[in-house]
Amino acid sequence: MAVVAAGLLVGCNDLENCGSTPVDITRTDGGLYRCVTSEDCPRTSRVSVCVTDVSSERECVRCDETRCVRLIPEACQ
Repeated sequence: MAVVAAGLLVGCNDLENCGSTPVDITRTDGGLYRCVTSEDCPRTSRVSVCVTDVSSERECVRCDETRCVRLIPEACQ
């Protein structure tokens, strides 16, 4: 019984996120946006600030070593 429960917890379905892809946020001239905190990074109204280091179910932005990064969730396959 415990093995079955553990398998269900580890398995992925279409609603789950299995990681994320970081993408640098660049200016129109190709330079990177720099930041001190995640709130410094540009984002649209549909994109939130990442609140944890754990992969989110939605796209978010964060400050990663003084550069702004978009985290794009990856669907489980």
